[in-house]
Amino acid sequence: MSAALTDKMTMPQLVRFSLPTVISIIFLSVYTIVDGIFVARYVGSDALSGLNIAYPCYGLLMAFATMFGTGGSAYVSYRMGQGKKNTARRSFTFIFCVLLGISAAVGLLSSFYIEEICLLLGADDSLLPYAADYLRILMLFSPLGVLQTFFLCFFSAANKPKLALWLSLAGGLLNIFLDYVFIAKYGMGIAGAAYATMAGCFVPSAGGLVFFFRNRELLYFMRPVPSRAALWHSMTNGSSEMVSTVSVSVCCILINLAMMKYVGSAGVAAYSAALYCDFLIVSGFFGFSIGIAPHISYHYGAGRRDYLKKTVRSCLIFLAAMSVLFFGLFWVLILPLAEFFFGREKHVFDVAVFGLRIFAFSFLFKGLNIFGSALFTALGNGKISALLAFSRTFLFIIFNVYVLSYFLGVTGVWLAMPLAEAMALAVFAFYCKVLRREYRVL
Repeated sequence: MSAALTDKMTMPQLVRFSLPTVISIIFLSVYTIVDGIFVARYVGSDALSGLNIAYPCYGLLMAFATMFGTGGSAYVSYRMGQGKKNTARRSFTFIFCVLLGISAAVGLLSSFYIEEICLLLGADDSLLPYAADYLRILMLFSPLGVLQTFFLCFFSAANKPKLALWLSLAGGLLNIFLDYVFIAKYGMGIAGAAYATMAGCFVPSAGGLVFFFRNRELLYFMRPVPSRAALWHSMTNGSSEMVSTVSVSVCCILINLAMMKYVGSAGVAAYSAALYCDFLIVSGFFGFSIGIAPHISYHYGAGRRDYLKKTVRSCLIFLAAMSVLFFGLFWVLILPLAEFFFGREKHVFDVAVFGLRIFAFSFLFKGLNIFGSALFTALGNGKISALLAFSRTFLFIIFNVYVLSYFLGVTGVWLAMPLAEAMALAVFAFYCKVLRREYRVL
Protein backbone atom coordinates (compact mmCIF):
# COMPACT_ATOMS: atom_id res chain seq x y z
CA MET A 1 0.00 0.00 0.00
CA SER A 2 1.33 3.45 -0.89
CA ALA A 3 1.93 5.98 1.85
CA ALA A 4 -0.52 8.87 2.25
CA LEU A 5 0.04 12.49 3.20
CA THR A 6 -1.10 11.82 6.77
CA ASP A 7 1.16 8.78 7.35
CA LYS A 8 4.62 8.73 8.88
CA MET A 9 7.12 7.71 6.20
CA THR A 10 10.61 6.32 5.87
CA MET A 11 13.06 7.99 3.48
CA PRO A 12 12.34 5.52 0.62
CA GLN A 13 8.63 6.16 1.11
CA LEU A 14 9.21 9.93 1.03
CA VAL A 15 11.11 9.57 -2.23
CA ARG A 16 8.31 7.48 -3.73
CA PHE A 17 5.70 9.94 -2.43
CA SER A 18 7.52 12.92 -3.97
CA LEU A 19 8.56 11.16 -7.19
CA PRO A 20 5.38 11.98 -9.13
CA THR A 21 5.82 15.66 -8.25
CA VAL A 22 9.51 15.49 -9.22
CA ILE A 23 8.67 14.09 -12.64
CA SER A 24 5.80 16.58 -13.01
CA ILE A 25 8.05 19.57 -12.36
CA ILE A 26 10.72 18.16 -14.68
CA PHE A 27 8.15 18.02 -17.45
CA LEU A 28 7.36 21.67 -16.77
CA SER A 29 10.98 22.47 -17.52
CA VAL A 30 10.88 20.18 -20.54
CA TYR A 31 8.51 22.62 -22.23
CA THR A 32 11.18 25.31 -22.28
CA ILE A 33 14.07 22.93 -22.95
CA VAL A 34 12.39 21.26 -25.92
CA ASP A 35 11.47 24.65 -27.35
CA GLY A 36 15.12 25.67 -27.09
CA ILE A 37 16.42 22.49 -28.73
CA PHE A 38 14.09 22.72 -31.72
CA VAL A 39 14.63 26.46 -32.10
CA ALA A 40 18.43 26.09 -31.93
CA ARG A 41 18.57 23.29 -34.45
CA TYR A 42 15.86 24.37 -36.93
CA VAL A 43 15.77 28.19 -36.65
CA GLY A 44 19.25 29.17 -35.43
CA SER A 45 21.25 30.50 -32.50
CA ASP A 46 19.85 34.05 -32.91
CA ALA A 47 16.35 32.69 -32.46
CA LEU A 48 17.51 30.82 -29.36
CA SER A 49 18.96 34.06 -28.00
CA GLY A 50 15.65 35.81 -28.69
CA LEU A 51 13.77 33.08 -26.84
CA ASN A 52 16.09 33.41 -23.85
CA ILE A 53 15.64 37.19 -23.79
CA ALA A 54 11.83 36.92 -23.90
CA TYR A 55 11.26 34.10 -21.43
CA PRO A 56 12.13 35.96 -18.17
CA CYS A 57 9.08 38.21 -18.64
CA TYR A 58 6.80 35.17 -18.75
CA GLY A 59 8.79 33.77 -15.84
CA LEU A 60 7.80 36.76 -13.70
CA LEU A 61 4.14 35.81 -14.06
CA MET A 62 4.93 32.19 -13.27
CA ALA A 63 6.54 33.48 -10.10
CA PHE A 64 3.16 34.59 -8.79
CA ALA A 65 1.70 31.18 -9.61
CA THR A 66 4.54 29.54 -7.70
CA MET A 67 4.02 31.88 -4.75
CA PHE A 68 0.30 31.14 -4.46
CA GLY A 69 0.86 27.45 -5.19
CA THR A 70 3.60 26.70 -2.66
CA GLY A 71 2.47 29.17 0.00
CA GLY A 72 -1.17 28.23 -0.39
CA SER A 73 -0.37 24.52 -0.33
CA ALA A 74 1.53 24.90 2.96
CA TYR A 75 -1.32 26.93 4.49
CA VAL A 76 -4.04 24.54 3.31
CA SER A 77 -2.09 21.44 4.43
CA TYR A 78 -1.46 23.00 7.85
CA ARG A 79 -5.20 23.69 8.28
CA MET A 80 -6.04 20.12 7.29
CA GLY A 81 -3.50 18.87 9.83
CA GLN A 82 -5.42 20.84 12.45
CA GLY A 83 -8.64 19.12 11.35
CA LYS A 84 -10.15 22.26 9.70
CA LYS A 85 -10.85 20.64 6.33
CA ASN A 86 -13.70 22.84 5.08
CA THR A 87 -11.76 25.98 5.97
CA ALA A 88 -8.86 24.60 3.96
CA ARG A 89 -11.07 23.84 0.96
CA ARG A 90 -12.71 27.28 0.90
CA SER A 91 -9.31 28.95 1.25
CA PHE A 92 -7.96 26.87 -1.62
CA THR A 93 -10.81 27.96 -3.88
CA PHE A 94 -10.43 31.62 -2.93
CA ILE A 95 -6.68 31.58 -3.65
CA PHE A 96 -7.37 29.96 -7.02
CA CYS A 97 -9.86 32.68 -8.01
CA VAL A 98 -7.50 35.50 -7.06
CA LEU A 99 -4.60 34.01 -9.01
CA LEU A 100 -6.72 33.38 -12.12
CA GLY A 101 -7.92 36.98 -12.15
CA ILE A 102 -4.41 38.40 -11.78
CA SER A 103 -2.91 36.22 -14.51
CA ALA A 104 -5.66 37.02 -17.04
CA ALA A 105 -5.34 40.77 -16.45
CA VAL A 106 -1.53 40.87 -16.59
CA GLY A 107 -1.33 38.62 -19.64
CA LEU A 108 -3.82 40.71 -21.61
CA LEU A 109 -2.34 44.11 -20.70
CA SER A 110 1.28 43.13 -21.37
CA SER A 111 0.43 41.77 -24.82
CA PHE A 112 -0.10 45.37 -26.03
CA TYR A 113 3.50 46.35 -25.20
CA ILE A 114 5.48 43.32 -26.28
CA GLU A 115 8.11 45.05 -28.45
CA GLU A 116 8.79 47.69 -25.80
CA ILE A 117 9.19 44.95 -23.18
CA CYS A 118 11.59 42.98 -25.39
CA LEU A 119 13.75 46.06 -26.02
CA LEU A 120 13.84 46.68 -22.28
CA LEU A 121 14.97 43.09 -21.76
CA GLY A 122 17.99 43.63 -24.00
CA ALA A 123 16.88 42.61 -27.50
CA ASP A 124 18.71 44.31 -30.37
CA ASP A 125 17.41 44.73 -33.93
CA SER A 126 18.42 41.20 -34.94
CA LEU A 127 16.83 39.50 -31.91
CA LEU A 128 13.69 41.65 -31.51
CA PRO A 129 11.48 39.82 -34.09
CA TYR A 130 12.20 36.46 -32.48
CA ALA A 131 11.70 37.67 -28.91
CA ALA A 132 8.50 39.57 -29.70
CA ASP A 133 6.86 36.70 -31.61
CA TYR A 134 7.60 34.23 -28.82
CA LEU A 135 6.61 36.45 -25.89
CA ARG A 136 3.35 37.74 -27.41
CA ILE A 137 1.90 34.24 -27.64
CA LEU A 138 3.09 33.22 -24.18
CA MET A 139 1.53 36.25 -22.51
CA LEU A 140 -1.81 35.96 -24.32
CA PHE A 141 -2.20 32.36 -23.16
CA SER A 142 -0.41 32.83 -19.82
CA PRO A 143 -3.40 31.72 -17.63
CA LEU A 144 -2.77 28.19 -18.92
CA GLY A 145 0.79 28.21 -17.59
CA VAL A 146 -0.30 29.82 -14.33
CA LEU A 147 -3.00 27.24 -13.62
CA GLN A 148 -0.67 24.41 -14.53
CA THR A 149 1.91 25.57 -11.96
CA PHE A 150 -0.75 26.23 -9.32
CA PHE A 151 -2.45 22.84 -9.63
CA LEU A 152 0.81 20.89 -9.64
CA CYS A 153 1.63 22.44 -6.25
CA PHE A 154 -1.72 21.31 -4.84
CA PHE A 155 -1.95 17.74 -6.12
CA SER A 156 0.30 16.54 -3.27
CA ALA A 157 -1.87 18.38 -0.75
CA ALA A 158 -4.85 16.55 -2.26
CA ASN A 159 -2.93 13.27 -1.82
CA LYS A 160 -2.90 12.77 -5.62
CA PRO A 161 0.74 13.25 -6.67
CA LYS A 162 0.43 10.54 -9.34
CA LEU A 163 -2.29 12.50 -11.10
CA ALA A 164 0.14 15.40 -11.42
CA LEU A 165 2.63 13.00 -12.97
CA TRP A 166 0.27 11.70 -15.64
CA LEU A 167 -1.06 15.13 -16.55
CA SER A 168 2.46 16.56 -16.81
CA LEU A 169 3.62 13.58 -18.85
CA ALA A 170 0.74 14.01 -21.28
CA GLY A 171 1.37 17.75 -21.55
CA GLY A 172 5.10 17.26 -22.06
CA LEU A 173 4.64 14.66 -24.78
CA LEU A 174 2.12 16.88 -26.55
CA ASN A 175 4.59 19.78 -26.37
CA ILE A 176 7.38 17.68 -27.90
CA PHE A 177 5.13 16.34 -30.67
CA LEU A 178 3.83 19.81 -31.57
CA ASP A 179 7.35 21.29 -31.51
CA TYR A 180 8.26 18.78 -34.20
CA VAL A 181 5.09 19.45 -36.21
CA PHE A 182 5.10 23.24 -35.94
CA ILE A 183 8.85 23.91 -36.21
CA ALA A 184 10.51 21.01 -38.00
CA LYS A 185 7.69 20.02 -40.36
CA TYR A 186 5.74 23.21 -41.11
CA GLY A 187 8.48 25.79 -40.47
CA MET A 188 6.47 28.03 -38.12
CA GLY A 189 9.69 29.12 -36.41
CA ILE A 190 9.73 30.52 -32.91
CA ALA A 191 5.97 31.13 -32.94
CA GLY A 192 5.50 27.39 -33.37
CA ALA A 193 7.55 26.80 -30.22
CA ALA A 194 5.30 29.19 -28.26
CA TYR A 195 2.10 27.55 -29.50
CA ALA A 196 3.48 24.10 -28.64
CA THR A 197 4.34 25.24 -25.12
CA MET A 198 0.88 26.62 -24.46
CA ALA A 199 -0.75 23.48 -25.85
CA GLY A 200 1.35 21.44 -23.41
CA CYS A 201 0.24 23.70 -20.54
CA PHE A 202 -3.42 23.18 -21.46
CA VAL A 203 -3.42 19.51 -20.45
CA PRO A 204 -2.48 19.89 -16.73
CA SER A 205 -4.60 23.04 -16.48
CA ALA A 206 -7.74 21.39 -17.84
CA GLY A 207 -7.04 18.22 -15.87
CA GLY A 208 -6.67 20.19 -12.64
CA LEU A 209 -9.93 22.03 -13.20
CA VAL A 210 -11.84 18.81 -13.84
CA PHE A 211 -10.27 17.05 -10.83
CA PHE A 212 -10.82 19.76 -8.25
CA PHE A 213 -14.40 20.37 -9.42
CA ARG A 214 -15.35 16.66 -9.36
CA ASN A 215 -13.18 15.26 -6.57
CA ARG A 216 -14.89 14.80 -3.19
CA GLU A 217 -12.12 13.25 -1.08
CA LEU A 218 -9.46 15.32 0.70
CA LEU A 219 -9.22 18.63 -1.21
CA TYR A 220 -11.62 20.10 -3.76
CA PHE A 221 -13.35 23.31 -4.82
CA MET A 222 -16.04 24.68 -2.53
CA ARG A 223 -17.83 28.01 -2.50
CA PRO A 224 -14.98 30.49 -1.95
CA VAL A 225 -15.02 32.67 1.14
CA PRO A 226 -12.73 35.73 0.98
CA SER A 227 -10.04 35.32 3.60
CA ARG A 228 -7.32 37.85 4.27
CA ALA A 229 -5.49 35.29 6.41
CA ALA A 230 -5.41 32.70 3.60
CA LEU A 231 -4.26 35.26 1.05
CA TRP A 232 -1.69 36.81 3.35
CA HIS A 233 -0.21 33.50 4.46
CA SER A 234 -0.09 32.25 0.88
CA MET A 235 1.77 35.35 -0.29
CA THR A 236 4.16 35.65 2.65
CA ASN A 237 4.75 31.93 3.06
CA GLY A 238 5.21 31.40 -0.67
CA SER A 239 7.20 34.57 -1.12
CA SER A 240 10.48 32.66 -1.08
CA GLU A 241 9.50 30.60 -4.11
CA MET A 242 8.20 33.75 -5.83
CA VAL A 243 11.38 35.61 -4.96
CA SER A 244 13.39 32.71 -6.31
CA THR A 245 11.51 32.65 -9.61
CA VAL A 246 11.51 36.44 -10.00
CA SER A 247 15.18 36.59 -9.14
CA VAL A 248 16.05 33.94 -11.70
CA SER A 249 14.21 35.96 -14.35
CA VAL A 250 15.85 39.25 -13.36
CA CYS A 251 19.30 37.66 -13.13
CA CYS A 252 18.78 36.06 -16.52
CA ILE A 253 18.10 39.51 -17.96
CA LEU A 254 21.23 41.00 -16.37
CA ILE A 255 23.41 38.06 -17.36
CA ASN A 256 22.11 38.31 -20.93
CA LEU A 257 23.14 41.98 -20.95
CA ALA A 258 26.60 41.04 -19.59
CA MET A 259 27.02 38.31 -22.20
CA MET A 260 26.03 40.70 -24.97
CA LYS A 261 28.71 43.07 -23.70
CA TYR A 262 31.55 40.54 -23.61
CA VAL A 263 30.84 37.97 -26.35
CA GLY A 264 27.62 39.04 -28.09
CA SER A 265 24.69 36.80 -29.02
CA ALA A 266 26.94 33.72 -28.89
CA GLY A 267 27.28 34.24 -25.14
CA VAL A 268 23.51 34.56 -24.71
CA ALA A 269 22.97 31.36 -26.70
CA ALA A 270 25.64 29.51 -24.69
CA TYR A 271 24.14 30.64 -21.39
CA SER A 272 20.74 29.52 -22.68
CA ALA A 273 22.10 25.98 -22.96
CA ALA A 274 23.42 26.21 -19.39
CA LEU A 275 20.01 27.39 -18.16
CA TYR A 276 18.19 24.56 -19.93
CA CYS A 277 20.41 22.03 -18.16
CA ASP A 278 19.92 23.97 -14.95
CA PHE A 279 16.13 23.91 -15.40
CA LEU A 280 16.20 20.12 -15.64
CA ILE A 281 18.32 19.46 -12.56
CA VAL A 282 16.76 22.21 -10.45
CA SER A 283 13.32 20.89 -11.38
CA GLY A 284 14.21 17.55 -9.80
CA PHE A 285 15.33 19.20 -6.56
CA PHE A 286 12.38 21.60 -6.58
CA GLY A 287 9.91 18.80 -7.28
CA PHE A 288 11.23 16.75 -4.36
CA SER A 289 11.08 19.77 -2.05
CA ILE A 290 7.56 20.91 -2.86
CA GLY A 291 6.40 17.28 -3.10
CA ILE A 292 7.16 16.61 0.56
CA ALA A 293 6.49 20.16 1.83
CA PRO A 294 2.75 19.49 2.42
CA HIS A 295 3.74 16.35 4.34
CA ILE A 296 6.06 18.40 6.57
CA SER A 297 3.39 21.10 7.05
CA TYR A 298 0.75 18.52 7.94
CA HIS A 299 2.85 16.80 10.61
CA TYR A 300 4.14 20.13 11.91
CA GLY A 301 0.52 21.19 12.38
CA ALA A 302 -0.09 17.88 14.17
CA GLY A 303 2.87 18.52 16.53
CA ARG A 304 5.03 15.50 15.56
CA ARG A 305 8.43 17.14 16.11
CA ASP A 306 10.58 14.04 16.72
CA TYR A 307 9.39 12.42 13.51
CA LEU A 308 10.05 15.59 11.51
CA LYS A 309 13.56 15.96 12.93
CA LYS A 310 14.54 12.53 11.60
CA THR A 311 12.80 13.26 8.30
CA VAL A 312 14.61 16.56 7.73
CA ARG A 313 18.02 15.02 8.42
CA SER A 314 17.33 12.13 6.07
CA CYS A 315 16.29 14.55 3.32
CA LEU A 316 19.47 16.59 3.71
CA ILE A 317 21.68 13.50 3.42
CA PHE A 318 19.73 12.28 0.39
CA LEU A 319 19.97 15.63 -1.39
CA ALA A 320 23.70 15.97 -0.71
CA ALA A 321 24.29 12.58 -2.32
CA MET A 322 22.12 13.43 -5.33
CA SER A 323 23.96 16.74 -5.79
CA VAL A 324 27.29 14.98 -6.14
CA LEU A 325 25.74 12.49 -8.56
CA PHE A 326 24.25 15.19 -10.79
CA PHE A 327 27.51 17.14 -10.81
CA GLY A 328 29.40 14.06 -12.00
CA LEU A 329 26.87 13.22 -14.72
CA PHE A 330 26.77 16.77 -16.00
CA TRP A 331 30.56 17.03 -16.12
CA VAL A 332 30.80 13.88 -18.23
CA LEU A 333 28.10 15.10 -20.65
CA ILE A 334 29.34 18.67 -21.25
CA LEU A 335 30.81 18.05 -24.72
CA PRO A 336 27.85 16.02 -26.02
CA LEU A 337 25.43 18.63 -24.66
CA ALA A 338 27.22 21.51 -26.37
CA GLU A 339 27.32 19.61 -29.64
CA PHE A 340 23.65 18.65 -29.29
CA PHE A 341 22.57 22.28 -28.87
CA PHE A 342 24.86 24.01 -31.33
CA GLY A 343 26.19 21.38 -33.73
CA ARG A 344 28.87 22.87 -35.97
CA GLU A 345 28.49 26.50 -34.90
CA LYS A 346 32.13 26.53 -33.78
CA HIS A 347 32.23 29.85 -31.92
CA VAL A 348 29.06 29.20 -29.91
CA PHE A 349 30.20 25.63 -29.20
CA ASP A 350 33.54 26.80 -27.77
CA VAL A 351 31.90 29.47 -25.60
CA ALA A 352 29.38 26.92 -24.28
CA VAL A 353 31.97 24.26 -23.38
CA PHE A 354 34.12 26.79 -21.54
CA GLY A 355 31.15 28.15 -19.59
CA LEU A 356 29.46 24.84 -18.79
CA ARG A 357 32.63 23.53 -17.13
CA ILE A 358 32.45 26.43 -14.67
CA PHE A 359 28.66 26.40 -14.31
CA ALA A 360 28.67 22.69 -13.36
CA PHE A 361 29.97 23.40 -9.84
CA SER A 362 26.70 25.13 -8.92
CA PHE A 363 24.97 21.72 -8.92
CA LEU A 364 26.92 20.70 -5.82
CA PHE A 365 24.91 23.16 -3.71
CA LYS A 366 21.55 23.69 -5.40
CA GLY A 367 19.69 20.72 -3.92
CA LEU A 368 20.35 21.66 -0.29
CA ASN A 369 19.59 25.32 -0.92
CA ILE A 370 16.27 24.64 -2.66
CA PHE A 371 15.19 22.25 0.08
CA GLY A 372 16.22 24.74 2.75
CA SER A 373 13.94 27.41 1.35
CA ALA A 374 11.03 24.97 0.92
CA LEU A 375 11.57 23.67 4.46
CA PHE A 376 11.08 27.06 6.06
CA THR A 377 8.02 27.61 3.86
CA ALA A 378 6.58 24.32 5.13
CA LEU A 379 7.29 25.39 8.71
CA GLY A 380 5.42 28.66 8.16
CA ASN A 381 8.44 30.97 8.26
CA GLY A 382 8.07 32.79 4.96
CA LYS A 383 10.50 35.54 5.97
CA ILE A 384 13.50 33.24 6.43
CA SER A 385 12.50 31.23 3.37
CA ALA A 386 12.31 34.39 1.27
CA LEU A 387 15.65 35.62 2.62
CA LEU A 388 17.32 32.35 1.67
CA ALA A 389 15.80 32.41 -1.80
CA PHE A 390 16.55 36.08 -2.38
CA SER A 391 20.19 35.78 -1.33
CA ARG A 392 20.72 32.64 -3.41
CA THR A 393 18.98 33.63 -6.62
CA PHE A 394 19.46 37.38 -6.71
CA LEU A 395 21.66 39.18 -4.18
CA PHE A 396 24.71 36.93 -4.39
CA ILE A 397 24.42 36.41 -8.15
CA ILE A 398 24.15 40.12 -8.96
CA PHE A 399 27.02 40.96 -6.64
CA ASN A 400 29.17 38.26 -8.17
CA VAL A 401 28.30 39.18 -11.77
CA TYR A 402 29.34 42.79 -11.35
CA VAL A 403 32.38 42.21 -9.15
CA LEU A 404 33.79 39.10 -10.85
CA SER A 405 33.14 40.31 -14.39
CA TYR A 406 34.97 43.55 -13.59
CA PHE A 407 38.13 41.57 -12.82
CA LEU A 408 37.67 38.43 -14.93
CA GLY A 409 35.42 39.44 -17.81
CA VAL A 410 33.17 36.70 -19.19
CA THR A 411 34.78 34.13 -16.86
CA GLY A 412 33.41 36.13 -13.94
CA VAL A 413 29.90 35.99 -15.41
CA TRP A 414 30.09 32.19 -15.54
CA LEU A 415 31.51 32.01 -11.99
CA ALA A 416 28.67 34.09 -10.52
CA MET A 417 26.19 31.21 -10.17
CA PRO A 418 28.44 28.56 -8.52
CA LEU A 419 29.83 31.05 -6.02
CA ALA A 420 26.33 32.38 -5.19
CA GLU A 421 25.11 28.83 -4.44
CA ALA A 422 28.07 28.20 -2.12
CA MET A 423 27.44 31.46 -0.26
CA ALA A 424 23.73 30.65 0.08
CA LEU A 425 24.47 27.24 1.60
CA ALA A 426 26.44 28.99 4.35
CA VAL A 427 23.40 31.19 5.08
CA PHE A 428 21.10 28.14 5.28
CA ALA A 429 23.48 26.39 7.68
CA PHE A 430 23.56 29.53 9.86
CA TYR A 431 19.77 29.70 10.22
CA CYS A 432 19.51 25.98 10.91
CA LYS A 433 21.84 26.49 13.87
CA VAL A 434 20.16 29.67 15.13
CA LEU A 435 16.57 28.36 14.88
CA ARG A 436 17.17 24.79 16.01
CA ARG A 437 15.60 25.24 19.44
CA GLU A 438 12.62 27.20 18.16
CA TYR A 439 11.40 24.57 15.71
CA ARG A 440 12.94 21.42 17.22
CA VAL A 441 13.05 19.79 13.76
CA LEU A 442 16.38 21.17 12.43
